[in-house]
Amino acid sequence: MYAYDFEYDGKLLSDFGMIVCNFNSGGGVSNGDTGSEISFNLVPAGYGKRYFVSGLQYENCLSTAFQICKNPETYPENGMVISNEEFRALSRWLNRKKFLWFRSFDRCEPEKEKPWFRASFTLTRIESGRDTIGIELKMVTDAPFGYGNEEEIAVDFTVGNLTKTIIDRSDEDGEICPFTQITCSQAGDITLSNTLTGCETEIKNCLSGEVITLSGESMIISTSNTNHVLANDFNYDFFRIGNTMNNRNNVITASAPCSVIIRYRPILKDTL
Repeated sequence: MYAYDFEYDGKLLSDFGMIVCNFNSGGGVSNGDTGSEISFNLVPAGYGKRYFVSGLQYENCLSTAFQICKNPETYPENGMVISNEEFRALSRWLNRKKFLWFRSFDRCEPEKEKPWFRASFTLTRIESGRDTIGIELKMVTDAPFGYGNEEEIAVDFTVGNLTKTIIDRSDEDGEICPFTQITCSQAGDITLSNTLTGCETEIKNCLSGEVITLSGESMIISTSNTNHVLANDFNYDFFRIGNTMNNRNNVITASAPCSVIIRYRPILKDTL
């Protein structure tokens, strides 16, 4: 990982007066972290002349290790030792019991889009004599890939213009359930379909101005109308977007006028 600063759970490493560093720097060329590793389950055919894929899975979540120390541009030479209180403050921030959003910043390529990861850390002191002069961070994530900035797409479906096309920016081909909010413009049934994924999301008996919310990955549906019993009126085909190797265009059609907001983070197949 090439970085000088990072953000984690809304705070910056530099807020603590620290920078990313390398106590073992030797120069030259080195290998980067491994990206998404796919394992194929193969079965033989024709006495082993050919193998067919019976299944596959990502082998590991992404992980890495790097080091941090006090910023020498901020602290004097005799103030570079990390105190017990400072170590504990960093541990409280980074050593969490859940995965939280992380991204790094590259000094050499500040304009480069760096992926987001959901991560947690363990901390090990780097000592010289009895002083802590740095910390090694071992980072583990909850996925074999990273994510881009959250995309928000707002679409208005009107009479005579009930079909729109949106682009799925994910590097991973396949489908996802994005956060979807539908605001009905008239009373009646509403269907939101996507030709690429084949979904037909139908909610019956909506009111004008009613807001239907599909939560995304957790697949929970809710409504602003407390009298609307969705269990009876929803077909449980959650709205999905996706892409194939040759097509990122999602052609979406609404059965009636409505406003739709779609939010998701595109998958970025990049290393830490």
